[in-house]
Amino acid sequence: MGNARRRPVVVACVAAVVAGLLAVPAGAAQEDDQYDVVVLVADVDGLRAQGVNLPEKISVSNLGKRWQVNFDAHGKVNGRTFNVIPVTWDPIDTASYEDTCIKATQDHDPFVVLNGNGYRQSSVGCITVDNDTFAIMGEGGYGELYDASGKNYLTLGMPGEASARASVQLATEQGFFTDGAKIAILSSNEPAVKAAGDVAEKEFAKAGFDVVEKVEINANQDAAGQQREAAAAVSTVQAAGATAVVVLLGFSVNPAFFDEAEKSGAGFEYMLLDASASICTQFGASRTPAIISTAEVPCVTTWDTRALPTKDGVKPDNAFEAKCRKVFDAGFDEQTTPGVPSGDITDATGQTLTEDFSPNECVITDLFVKGLKKAGKDATPEDVYDAMLTIKKSPAAYMSNGTGGFAKNKPYFANQVHVELLNPATTETQPDANGLYNGCPAPINCWVPRVIDGTEWVALEGAA
Repeated sequence: MGNARRRPVVVACVAAVVAGLLAVPAGAAQEDDQYDVVVLVADVDGLRAQGVNLPEKISVSNLGKRWQVNFDAHGKVNGRTFNVIPVTWDPIDTASYEDTCIKATQDHDPFVVLNGNGYRQSSVGCITVDNDTFAIMGEGGYGELYDASGKNYLTLGMPGEASARASVQLATEQGFFTDGAKIAILSSNEPAVKAAGDVAEKEFAKAGFDVVEKVEINANQDAAGQQREAAAAVSTVQAAGATAVVVLLGFSVNPAFFDEAEKSGAGFEYMLLDASASICTQFGASRTPAIISTAEVPCVTTWDTRALPTKDGVKPDNAFEAKCRKVFDAGFDEQTTPGVPSGDITDATGQTLTEDFSPNECVITDLFVKGLKKAGKDATPEDVYDAMLTIKKSPAAYMSNGTGGFAKNKPYFANQVHVELLNPATTETQPDANGLYNGCPAPINCWVPRVIDGTEWVALEGAA
């Protein structure tokens, strides 16, 4: 699994010695009065120190606090409190993920490792396989990782392969591309992305499309190197005769491709495939270049937006979302604004809109606590995994039409998907009579859902 496999012999030997001496599974040696929970958060403070422009509110402290306030709201469970331990990784240094894995699993002995979004999928196996530690992640993985992890891995999002199949099906049914389109796929060798790209290539071909090129960016290099490869891919897909490009790369890399395509006048049709971190979330929309939002750019995803299909209002919270918002607002002593990506934003009139609550942290915490209660006080992580698989239906925030569920052979929570279209807005966009910005809840790009045959959401194939 990429970098995560650099130390398999050392890790295996250490694990064998520890198992022989202690005879307990990872995460079982918990204090009687607390559960140790490691939360993986991006080292945004380090990024800011390196000159990356990030809102002040996006800090390591606040990212960790998002978890703490949700656990605090649940109080004691099985007579125990939650000891939340933030561990950081450097998003622009691919080598940092292995160090993060070691810190999370060996420097600590957590009951579970949690991540809302952004952690590199190729490094999850270091946690769940090499170090035999239970993990729950916001973003979906890929088939081989679920299989290898066994009872150590659950996700909110769907696997990359499922995302690809749903995307191709809806792209075909809804006519995302003009007749006769020649398709190129912009993917990478990051396992989850590659798995989705491979499935997309096969499914588009089966649907009768002419797939003329698939480019895989080398993800095992720094962001600058990936961006250079993404920009160079424009000439490659042009030479192949592509008229439409299916983009699987995340927002830290894909702007290089879009910018180069714009400069060269390529005139591609685009579709984003939800296989990279946060690409089709409201945060991802805010980081996607406005140059590609001048035409309809669809994404099939389980993640939700606060914009309405009619672009004349803001989606109201469901009961669970309202509960999540109340907890977040109380914990941070502020009033969140639906649809505002992480970090506050000021519009053209000088009004500051406060960032929205973090949905994945709220959902994961809720599901984990339910699993703990079902499994009982003396449960092991494996017991909690089994208990969570019995959660057939549970409320969700900002995903899957407000509900999801696990099943025996379904270690991911998402049940439904919808089509979203990228919609442009900037801090120069004036608010309209509804207080919206070209239909967006905030003065920044957003996703606007599309209604299909009278409904917004469709069931994900194989969902419980």
